[in-house]
Formats: sequence, structure tokens, C-alpha cells
Amino acid sequence: MADHFKFLKQDFPKIYRDIVLQHKAVNKVLSFCDKDNMYLLFTGMFPDVNGGQGINGELETYFVNYLAEQYGSDAVGRATAYALEDQTTFIGFDVKSKDNQLWSQQNNFEVNDDNQVTNVEENHSNCSDNNPINTITTTYYEAIDFPEDTLEFLKNLHEQVKSSLHIVPLKH
Repeated sequence: MADHFKFLKQDFPKIYRDIVLQHKAVNKVLSFCDKDNMYLLFTGMFPDVNGGQGINGELETYFVNYLAEQYGSDAVGRATAYALEDQTTFIGFDVKSKDNQLWSQQNNFEVNDDNQVTNVEENHSNCSDNNPINTITTTYYEAIDFPEDTLEFLKNLHEQVKSSLHIVPLKH
């Protein structure tokens, strides 16, 4: 599939919404495609593979750029939960293409007294082709000349998370 941006824009929110409702929780996820599959990487496992640390902004930038190159992906997606000042909760979707197209979407969600997600709006409440919800998305596809030790770290991290990638076949 040549246009990963279009696929992620159209299908990533639907696929992720189904996962959220199935597990009753919103977890941060990074998504990218190769020619046959969409991959979802749930970042909650990073403390297990990153010496007890989560995924900070710099590591996310490096790792997303590394994965996009390794998989030949021309677009990357990101989803995570947010809360507004009025305690409105929403899932923020950001998609960025290699040629700098941006797209963002919000879907409100509701939780019960046990903080389990009970509903996620199907229709987005806010959509933008200009402003990402999370600005880290703008760092995707930056040209980075990785030092050898950083590249080795990213390769090792990739090997550790490979078996945890959730794979969705692309429609051809």
C-alpha cells in the first residue's frame, strides 16, 4: 500500500477504538505500516524493556524514526488519552507523513467508577490538518544521523518489542 497516511487517517482511529473498548482502557500507542501490515506498539511495556524507564520524548522521536525507516513506512500514527481542564477526556490521534502532512482527531471517551472505558465516540469532535494534538508528532521523520551506540540501542530495543507488536493486515 503506497499511501500509509490515508490508511492511518481512515482506519487507525477505528481499529484503536475497538481495542480500547475491548480492553476498557486507553493506552498510548504508536502505529506505522509496511507494505502488508499496520503495526501497533503499545508503549506501556517500555519500563520492562528500557531499564525501568518509560518512553520519554527524545526516545520516542528516535524510536519512531528508526521504526519508520526499518519498516519503510511513509506515515506514523500516535494515540493517547488526554483530559481538558473541565475533565473532558478524549483520545488524541495524530498522524504525520514522511512528506510532512499532518492530521489530528479527537474522540471523547467515558469511564465508569472503576476507571474502565465504557464508551468512545465514533464521530470525531475535532479534526485538523494543521495542528497536532501532541507536538512530539512534528519530530517524526526528522533526519537523524544516529551515533553507532544509539543505533545499537535502538536495534536492541526493536528486537525486544518485536514480539509485542500488534499486527493488522492492510486491505489491498
